[in-house]
Amino acid sequence: MTTLPTLQRGLRRLRHAGLLLGLLAGLGLAAPTAAVAGTTTVPSFACGGFGPMMIKLQPTPMLSNAEFTNPGADCAMWQTFFYLNWPAKKGVRGVPDPKATFGASGPTVWETFKTEEQVFLPQGATPSPWNQGVMNASVPKALAGQAAAGRLRVLTRTSKVSRQVASLLQAGHGLHNAPVPLDQVEQADGYVLYDQQNQPVYYDVAMNKAQFDYIVSHKLYNADSQAAYAARTNIVLPMGAIEVKAAWKVLTATEAASGRFHTAPGFVPSTPGAGSTVTVGLVGLHVFAAGGPHSAGMWATFYQIDNAPLAGTTATGTYTFYNPASSTPVNTTGTGPTQVKQVFPDDPQAASINAKAQGIIVQGNASAPWQYYAMVDTQWSPTALTLSSPVPATTPLSAGTVSTATLTNAVLETFMQTQGNSCLGCHSFAATARPQSTTASGFSFMFGNAQARKKK
Repeated sequence: MTTLPTLQRGLRRLRHAGLLLGLLAGLGLAAPTAAVAGTTTVPSFACGGFGPMMIKLQPTPMLSNAEFTNPGADCAMWQTFFYLNWPAKKGVRGVPDPKATFGASGPTVWETFKTEEQVFLPQGATPSPWNQGVMNASVPKALAGQAAAGRLRVLTRTSKVSRQVASLLQAGHGLHNAPVPLDQVEQADGYVLYDQQNQPVYYDVAMNKAQFDYIVSHKLYNADSQAAYAARTNIVLPMGAIEVKAAWKVLTATEAASGRFHTAPGFVPSTPGAGSTVTVGLVGLHVFAAGGPHSAGMWATFYQIDNAPLAGTTATGTYTFYNPASSTPVNTTGTGPTQVKQVFPDDPQAASINAKAQGIIVQGNASAPWQYYAMVDTQWSPTALTLSSPVPATTPLSAGTVSTATLTNAVLETFMQTQGNSCLGCHSFAATARPQSTTASGFSFMFGNAQARKKK
């Protein structure tokens, strides 16, 4: 595993437009359109640290950091943020509607991705085809179709790591040796995050078609076939695969009417086939764009700007997860409402790009809620990896020298905002589904959800 300066210099000379053509084809997308709906030109700004690229308000992802610079990674992930949160084309999963305006109501591209629960089924059953929905027994029949298509969020998870994965971690696959305590990784049970109305935050994990196709083609949704595959070939997500982890808050009427949140209808099950419908707002979003066998990929985390004040500053205004009059200790488990502060400030380079990205969002649609979202930072590694060997790869999976050792989100890692904790640092311990497995699963905890068929 070595750094390749010559390769990096060559990659820097490549234009992102050229790099994207192959990716777009793989993602089922057309080339960039010339205009945003309702405008004659696409709002854009020059971005980056080497031969600045143009970031445009259009649904075109950038899934590589061709510059090998921190600004290059920030710019690419903001462009990918536009793509992921673009209004989705009706009737087709994971495809943006080029005629839609950014910030228009309705499900976004990533909200129509397959969720973790729709792919890793009980007893390792084969998931339904990409465009076919999966009915959820906990949702009333009248709403099941909406849930299956991604138009309704089914709110069952209050942990960003599923209970299936958490139980495997507790079985001892090695995370106890990590700098991140297991109970904090789970953010579950006593570690639930509660907003100021004492409502829990819910989490969503979803994947795009490239990741879905990889899982299905190798039968990695089944714990037995997954174990057999990983024994002979390492699990390595292909370039173009995208994994998204979202945090949702149940909105008050005032919050829902504010225009400051991307909203979605949600369903909170109580008993099978029964429950309540609510309006939820997106408060946090992790994005992992896989980089293939020679890269740790790109990681970024975004947040809604009203979430919490920055630690060490005087809190002014109204926050979703912080009350200046409360005496509850900040970022403390087992409290409700939870008092939250963002421990680490946004990276200065990311903050500068945030302002420009928010500016073009307003240019395209002055009422778009996305102008109230910002990026904390990105994480990537300039190290050229060899993830395909040796076989089997074991945890912790090395990412080489990463761009930053610390990257957390106040509503996704509320209780683990400490120096040295990060996306890659945690996900290097992601393993396959077998109990006590130390076989790496390509930086994705998703594979730990696979179940085996029950033996007769």
